[in-house]
Amino acid sequence: MQEKYIALAGNPNVGKSTIFNALTGLKQHTGNWSGKTVDIAFGRYMHNNKNYLLADLPGCYSIKSSSSEEYCAAEAIRDERTDGIIVVCDACSLERNLNLVIQICEISENVVMAVNFVDVAKKRGIDIDFKKLEDKLKISVVKVNARKKTGFSELMNCITQSKINKSMKIKYGHYIETAINIKRNGTQNKSKQNG
Repeated sequence: MQEKYIALAGNPNVGKSTIFNALTGLKQHTGNWSGKTVDIAFGRYMHNNKNYLLADLPGCYSIKSSSSEEYCAAEAIRDERTDGIIVVCDACSLERNLNLVIQICEISENVVMAVNFVDVAKKRGIDIDFKKLEDKLKISVVKVNARKKTGFSELMNCITQSKINKSMKIKYGHYIETAINIKRNGTQNKSKQNG
């Protein structure tokens, strides 16, 4: 039986490794400090009699790499062998986390957003409209609690559906779109000349 390859992405300290450990039964310890070796942890998980290879990517804020961690995560996210990406977010700082979610949705077709720390957010008076998030992003948004291990079954049900979303197409306004087209056309012309 062939296993599916699922990557777990997210900003540092959102509970991504806790979810990875809970699903795989491993004790992966990650740290987000300079000098730490950039590594991707792999573990296996079975859901509904199907095997999954999970990758715990380094925490990153963007796929526009400015550090070795972000470069490593970005390369894994762009990998065509990836069958799905779970982007773990912190309910207490959702606005900051959405930058990465949107970047991943622009280049990937099977993305699920897992929102962790919802209980902490509630205590701080933060109320999240999950339906509105799903409608705007056009992806599944699942409430999870990494410490209590809740929401994992729904999360895996969502990521196992084939091609949940088409990659997101965002319009950035006339000037930026023009610059993107110039850059895209210039790159295509160079590859034709070289080919």
